[in-house]
Amino acid sequence: MTEPTLTDAERELDEKRLPFTEHLRELRSRTMRASGYFIVAILVAWLFHEELFVWIKAPFDVGALAAGVSEDGLLAFRGVTEPVIVYLKVAAIVGGLAAMPFVLLEAWLFVAPGLYKRERRLALPFLFASVVCFLGGVAFCRYVVLEPAITVLLGMGGTGTEATIMMAEYLSFTATMLFIFGLMFELPVATSFAAVLGLVSHRGLIRNWKYAVVGAFIVGAMATPPDPLTQVALAVPLCLLYGLSILLAYLITTSRGQGAQPSS
Repeated sequence: MTEPTLTDAERELDEKRLPFTEHLRELRSRTMRASGYFIVAILVAWLFHEELFVWIKAPFDVGALAAGVSEDGLLAFRGVTEPVIVYLKVAAIVGGLAAMPFVLLEAWLFVAPGLYKRERRLALPFLFASVVCFLGGVAFCRYVVLEPAITVLLGMGGTGTEATIMMAEYLSFTATMLFIFGLMFELPVATSFAAVLGLVSHRGLIRNWKYAVVGAFIVGAMATPPDPLTQVALAVPLCLLYGLSILLAYLITTSRGQGAQPSS
């Protein structure tokens, strides 16, 4: 009985396989490096925690003034430890964002030896695109969405009310918004990955665009505060990103020679 022959790709992968103990050592080494990146980034961010909080708080300053709630943009705090906790969270958030590319690089270097050449060529661009899209969503939220959203939300208080916004509550609201927009901006990356796997095609995406638009507004309503401006500010970019996803799926599908095949 003859042994099955290995393809060149399988032979290449087999040559790069390490013993189980070596995998554990490699995993420990990569994990320690990734943790080190996080710690260093957080420590550096802590050195500028007041400046970073001012950057995060800037939309509130403008929004509170526009809503007639506060002319000086002051935030309150309940206890003596709240400012320290808020500053630590700010350093952790900003440090985590700064360290994310390096952590993903360590993850990539760990799994890359177990991938075929074609998979390695595809994985690295997807990692890079994921970081860019996530940070793009964070920047869009910070510079485009937060200021008008805060203006509208504070303006809903009406007459006979006075706003007392706490530092911790404001940071929680802002961090949640930044994360949601960063996550939603990953849509083109997720769609492109599905197109590479053959799960979707540009024809299928075009055929379902109406459902995608409805879904975008549903996501905007569920993932953001209950004001129409913020909901639309998330839904409209999602629709545009869906259009970009169609273009990317078209490029991927046709590059694989499947443009003439009917989509499932």
